Amino acid sequence: MKKTLIGWFAMLLIVITAPAHADRIDDLEKMIIELQKEVEELKQEREKAPPPQEEALDPYGQGYGLEEAIAKTEIGGYMELHYNDTVNGDNKEDDEVLDFHRFVLMFSHELADWIHFTSEVEIEHAFVEGGEESGEVELEQAYVDFLTGEHLNYRAGVMLTPMGIINQHHEPATFNGVERPFVDTVIIPTTWSESGAGIFGEIVPGLSYQLNIMGGLEAEEFSADKGLRDGRQKAFKTNVEDFAYVARLDYKGLPGLALGASYYIGDSAQDLALGADVQVDIVEADFRYDIRDFKFRGQIAQVGIGDAGKLNSFLGKTSGIDAIAKELLGWYLEGAYHFLPLINKKTDHDAAFFVRYEDYDTQKDMPTGFAENPAFDREAWTLGLTYWPIQNLALKFDYQDLRNEAGTAEDLLNLGIGWQF
Repeated sequence: MKKTLIGWFAMLLIVITAPAHADRIDDLEKMIIELQKEVEELKQEREKAPPPQEEALDPYGQGYGLEEAIAKTEIGGYMELHYNDTVNGDNKEDDEVLDFHRFVLMFSHELADWIHFTSEVEIEHAFVEGGEESGEVELEQAYVDFLTGEHLNYRAGVMLTPMGIINQHHEPATFNGVERPFVDTVIIPTTWSESGAGIFGEIVPGLSYQLNIMGGLEAEEFSADKGLRDGRQKAFKTNVEDFAYVARLDYKGLPGLALGASYYIGDSAQDLALGADVQVDIVEADFRYDIRDFKFRGQIAQVGIGDAGKLNSFLGKTSGIDAIAKELLGWYLEGAYHFLPLINKKTDHDAAFFVRYEDYDTQKDMPTGFAENPAFDREAWTLGLTYWPIQNLALKFDYQDLRNEAGTAEDLLNLGIGWQF
């Protein structure tokens, strides 16, 4: 009897509480469905969001991570080690010199498909010490190109003055001779770079142009023996009381032939109180011609310095020993014969004999009342050998027969190695 009563009581509880249990089950099912929806939404948001690592590697929102940034960056450079011996010198301290002349690193980066950054930093003579005449650290290039089209592009920053062969192409494996030509040292002051902006592009196939506005030269630093060289401001707090304008045309429309011409104009007095502008004009033309195993190149440059007489008087330069000329003139011709193909047509190595003749005068025409110094009317014959075990490394040897109208020039024997990457 008791068991029967207990059974009926249990059935009665189930019947009474059944609706409550059903409601709770429905609530639980609704909660589970809502949680499933939230989980799906979180998954979708996570798929859309970049991984945390990529965000950390792209803090400035460039749109790419570390791996792609490395792919868009290029590192290059060139180095030169020179040995120079003054053959007929008088045993002075610097008659024999072993010099790690240049150590240059170049960095470039593609900021966008149409915006490219290029830079070049140079250490000269291996050792730099503040306040001493030793080496120097120099920012030779640091500019941005905006590549907007075939015919018109823009450039701004520290850039090379577009003048001459060597000033634009001075990597050691690209030219013969341990040292750069004298014309590219005292007539065109290579390496010559300055802050500025410009445009460049192609006029027609094979013919290109450059037009720049740049910081000008400083006439106060011109000299009788080095011409304009020490007047370069090198983008160091450039005094732009006077700007300069440079134009260049390059023609490469025929196989093996490259022609170039440049014109520079700019006042150089800057803030000197001499009552004159000291306008500098430079006209330059150059060529390169390769035919079979022979390579030829040449260059001519004429410099005009306005108000040279007033400048000399202002600076206290009274004689031909140190007086600045109103005209400088220099030119050279070079021929090279690449003879290894004659010996072994299958070799990857290359070697060439070359000869170069230069005529350069940093006092070609003097202002009225100032005499020229015959020591600055100079000639140079350079004969040598260049050997390339690979394209980007050159071993060099040359002998330089140096002459001037005063008969005081001293010959040089040079050995060198230069490489680039």
